[in-house]
Amino acid sequence: MIASVFLVREPGGLRISDWALLTEGFGAAALVATGVMAFSRWSSRRTEWGRDLSREFHDFLGGLSSRQILVLSLLSAFGEEILFRGVMQPRLGFWPTAALFAGFHFPFRRRMVPWTVFAGVLGIVLGGLTEWCASLWPPIALHFAINYFNIHDLAGYPPREETISGEAQPPSTP
Repeated sequence: MIASVFLVREPGGLRISDWALLTEGFGAAALVATGVMAFSRWSSRRTEWGRDLSREFHDFLGGLSSRQILVLSLLSAFGEEILFRGVMQPRLGFWPTAALFAGFHFPFRRRMVPWTVFAGVLGIVLGGLTEWCASLWPPIALHFAINYFNIHDLAGYPPREETISGEAQPPSTP
């Protein structure tokens, strides 16, 4: 049962084409994770809603150690992907599961609404990756990378501003 959740294909072993698809899935996960992290960093430094979201997350998660961030990222990636993509998506379908994933990330504060929108888009991406690869491993890797690196980035919030020379400087105060 547990093996069938991680590898959505019928039991009986992986074919060479399955390994190639998994490899492509991990490559896609790495590209998406890089794009998401770049967008998160950009939005937290260049948009008001991004700064608000970063402040909220920093206030909530900023005191975590690297080990705690690792554990939190692993547990959330495995737990949410097993639940949403491994259990719910095969039973409820692609779109309902993506909508439920977004709803699961519903904020308690108005200024965190962009997080729900982002989670909805990411739910579509994670669901599509699961369908494409017929495996939970690439979505788990993607979910882990996004959580791990973004929480680490938020732990250091407020952002440091870069000078023309590229050296990091503390943020300026108005």
